[in-house]
Amino acid sequence: MRFFFLAVILIANFNCFATTTTLNEGLKSNKLKVLVTGNNTANNPTKSSHTGKCLKVTITNSSNASQEVKIENAYHFTNEYDHKQDLISTENYIVKLNANESKTIAINALCGEKSNASPSETDTFKLAYKHDGAIEKLTTILQRLKAFDNTAQQAMWCLTDNNSIDNIFDTNMDSTIENELVKFIALEKRIAVPKRTNYPSKRRILRYPIELSGSHSEHIESTTTIGFYLTDTTNNILQTIIADDTESRKGTAKYSWGYRGQLAKGTYYFQMKMNGVWKRLDVIKVPIE
Repeated sequence: MRFFFLAVILIANFNCFATTTTLNEGLKSNKLKVLVTGNNTANNPTKSSHTGKCLKVTITNSSNASQEVKIENAYHFTNEYDHKQDLISTENYIVKLNANESKTIAINALCGEKSNASPSETDTFKLAYKHDGAIEKLTTILQRLKAFDNTAQQAMWCLTDNNSIDNIFDTNMDSTIENELVKFIALEKRIAVPKRTNYPSKRRILRYPIELSGSHSEHIESTTTIGFYLTDTTNNILQTIIADDTESRKGTAKYSWGYRGQLAKGTYYFQMKMNGVWKRLDVIKVPIE
């Protein structure tokens, strides 16, 4: 009798989460409810709003039976704000829920819209669809490599935003990860695998992501030429943000900008050049802390 009693208990525990569903299927069948927001960057290992564990997902089991829910890689989460970035999941994650139970977890994802503004923890998302093809294959590779950082983001943008494949190089301490992603992207896009840049020092110089966005107003009294630039500390121009523009009308001229790029570790200036004179607007420390 004792043996029979124990066997029944073991079977009951084994079947506790016998019902398995994907998040997408659970939402369509109304067995699940979900709230998806951006994750606080302080709680994200990459300290980014569009790489690493940048998505916070709260799942509620609205059925009367326990469920095992699979959040799949390559899910496309659409930001409710059109000017903010959408995010694509880059891992498979299993959540076990008892009847009517809710759980909140953070999952790895990457931005799928380089040109839009970065999301924040106040943004909300909707699960739109699951990618197939190259993006699905990329997310599978990223999960295997455990690559959820800037290197992964540069690879994703190669597929979603026609990002230059060269941007993958020199972004990771492990060059084998870069090499595998470059080879994969080159194969998918049917282009040649580019050669690495040979630095004079014959050593790799890692690059880190930077993001500039903002606006500036300047009162104009006479013909004035204004441009905005990213420079090193000796005023050497590294990137033209807004090229020199000559304004002859009197009044207030307004400028706005958005830029994403990568720079080696160091100190840089964001500057306005007005009639040939530099005016420093911001000091940028790379990597950004």
